[in-house]
Amino acid sequence: MRLQRLSTDSVVAPAQVWDGLTAEVQAGAIRLMALLASNLVIQGFDSTPREVAPCLRDTVPPRSVPSISTSTP
Repeated sequence: MRLQRLSTDSVVAPAQVWDGLTAEVQAGAIRLMALLASNLVIQGFDSTPREVAPCLRDTVPPRSVPSISTSTP
């Protein structure tokens, strides 16, 4: 099986995609977005970001990523 790579040169506006969908698919997308929004409300969506515990493989930052110190003087 041969995979096709997407060209980064082609940019499509969201309105173009939406207009190309059938009314049934648009209704399904709206239902899905409503479901996702209600799940966020039910779970008690918190706008404060939480720090994720680092994985063992993430203990050493890659050389290409500059490290930023968060310590105060």
